[in-house]
Amino acid sequence: MKHLLAWAIIGATMTCITVTAQAASDVPDFAAVKTVCGKCHTTAVFEGKPRNWDRWNDVFADMTQRGASGTNEDLGRVTRYFLENLTLVNINTSAAEEIAGILGVSDEVAEAITERRRKQPFAGLAELRALPGVDSAKLEQRRSRISF
Repeated sequence: MKHLLAWAIIGATMTCITVTAQAASDVPDFAAVKTVCGKCHTTAVFEGKPRNWDRWNDVFADMTQRGASGTNEDLGRVTRYFLENLTLVNINTSAAEEIAGILGVSDEVAEAITERRRKQPFAGLAELRALPGVDSAKLEQRRSRISF
């Protein structure tokens, strides 16, 4: 939650970064990305450049320093868009809050994932998919950004 809270604080004035190769216009939160980020540059500048959440927070802080801003609602939507579409995650090392946002699972499922990995690290998607509450379709959609 630390990183999400930091983003919320930065949220009063923030910027965006990337767009995925998928049809971004079909993703509901993409409109907020265009609104916030499009003030200074096109989203094409960031297409296909996923990063880990810590790195995105660094970029958001830099963009805030450069004057990026948006409504709290828009910033929340931008945050969600980046987590769900542009963030890399290592299931065996990332924080539960990042796992929840990136995999689109509840906080409880993310905590179950971190608890399970303490006992035995995950070896692949099949093990992750076997946990209750994990959406196989989302895993498949985001598999290129998931590592173990």
